[in-house]
Amino acid sequence: MKQYGVTLGLLALLTACGGGGGSTDAGGLPPSASLANLCANPRAGSADRQGTMDNEKAFLRSFVDETYLWYQDVPTNLNPASYANPQLYFDVLKTTAKTASGAAVDQFHWSQTTESYDASSSGISQDYGIQWASKSNAPPRNWVVAEVADGSPAALAGVKRGDKLASVDGVNFVSDNTTAGIATLNEGLFPSKLLAHKLGFNGNAEISLLPANYTIATVKNVKIIPTAKGNVGYFIFDTHIAKSENELIAAINTLKSAGVQDLVIDLRYNGGGLLYIASQLSYMIAGPAQTGGKIFELLSYNDKLTAKNQKYPFYDTTTNNAALPTLGLKHVSLLVTHGTASASESIINGLRGADVTVDLIGDVTRGKPYGFVPQSNCGYTYFAIQFKGVNNKGFGDYADGFAPTCKASDDFTKLRGDVAEGMLQTALSYRQNGSCPVLATTQNGVRSMPVLDQPYELIRPASQEMRIVTPMPRS
Repeated sequence: MKQYGVTLGLLALLTACGGGGGSTDAGGLPPSASLANLCANPRAGSADRQGTMDNEKAFLRSFVDETYLWYQDVPTNLNPASYANPQLYFDVLKTTAKTASGAAVDQFHWSQTTESYDASSSGISQDYGIQWASKSNAPPRNWVVAEVADGSPAALAGVKRGDKLASVDGVNFVSDNTTAGIATLNEGLFPSKLLAHKLGFNGNAEISLLPANYTIATVKNVKIIPTAKGNVGYFIFDTHIAKSENELIAAINTLKSAGVQDLVIDLRYNGGGLLYIASQLSYMIAGPAQTGGKIFELLSYNDKLTAKNQKYPFYDTTTNNAALPTLGLKHVSLLVTHGTASASESIINGLRGADVTVDLIGDVTRGKPYGFVPQSNCGYTYFAIQFKGVNNKGFGDYADGFAPTCKASDDFTKLRGDVAEGMLQTALSYRQNGSCPVLATTQNGVRSMPVLDQPYELIRPASQEMRIVTPMPRS
C-alpha cells in the first residue's frame, strides 16, 4: 500500500487532535446522498462537484449517522469547525465505549486516499517492503523486521526477517528522543515524499532505501510436511484481496494432489480484507460435507438498516462460477498473533461454526468481529464499522480476540515455514502429542500455558485490519 504522503504517527511520538464544543450535531441531519461529491477541491474527470470543506464534513456526519453500527454513541458536542480537515473530523465520529478488558470497542475507524485504497486492493504496494514489529516505541526502542516482501526495495537491499533497526538517516533509533530526531525517524520510516532514506540494522552501516512499486504475493511458501501421522500442508496467507482467489486455489490444489491429511495456515500477519475470500478459503478447507446447509457469517447492521442484514454463505465457486477445490478437513491449525484480525478471525469463527476443529497456535488475536462497506467521497475512502458478524452457531463475541490453544512466540530467528520456527514447531508438536509444549504446573496441580515475554506488536495502520463486504464479483 502506498505509505508516503500519509502521516501514520506509528511511533506514538507526534500527535494531533481536533477540538470540541459548539455542537452542530444534534438532529436534523440531511441525507448523506444529498451531500455526496460536493468537494472543496473537485477532481477533474470525476463525479466531484464544487463544494466546501463544510459540505464534506456534513456528508461524513450524515453518513456515520445513517450507517455506523453504534451511531447512538457518537458524541453530539463536536464542532466541525474545530477540525482542520474532514479526515480529522471523521476520526472522532465514533463510539468511546470499552470492551470487557478496557480496550476501545472501536479501534478500526479510519480513512485513506481513494488512490491508496485502490492500489492496496489490487496488490500493489509502494514502500520499502518491510513489515515492522515493535516491542517498545519509547526509548530504548526495539523494532525488528518481521517480514520482507519479495521483490521489494528492502529485499533487493538484503534486509532479512529478524534484522533489528538501529538507525534512520543517522539518528539513533534506539535512544534519540529529541524533537528533531523524532521527526527524522518518522519521516525516514514512513516517508511523506518519494525520496530515499538510510536505515541501519544490527549495528551495521546504513543502507539506502527508496520506496518503489512492487506486487505482493498474498499466498507464499506452499509446502508438504511429512509427519508420523501423515502429510501436513502448510502455507502463508497474508492478506485477503481479489488476487488471493487464484493464489489460494493453486495452494489448495497442490496440497490436495499431495494427499494432505491436515493443514497449518500461517495467518500471523494477516489483517484481513475481503470477506468473500475468507469464505472461499474456509469452504476449500472444509468442503461440502462440513459446510452444507450452514452459513459462514450472519451480518447484522444497525437498527436503521435491518433490511441489509444478510446470511453470508460459504462460497463454493470462484468469481468465474467454477467449482472450488476442497480438502474436506475436519481439523486445521492456524498460526496467529495480535496481528491476526478481521477477515482472518472470520475464518476461525466461520469454521468453528461449521464444526471444524480450529487449533490456534501463537497469541491472542486482534479481536474484530466487525466490518465495513467502504464509502468514498472527494478523493478519500472512509471506513466506519457498519456490521457485526456471527457464525452458524450464533457466536460473534470476540472483541477481545480469540485465545490460543497453545501459546508460542513469533520466532524471528528463523524464516516462516521452517519446521524449527517456534510457532510452526509448536503446531506440529501439538498435533502429534495433543499437548502444548513447556506446560507449567500451578500449586493446585492445574496445568496451564506458559506466560510469554511481552510480545512484539506489528506496526501497521488500521487500514490493514479489514473485514470488507462487497458483492462477490461474477464474470
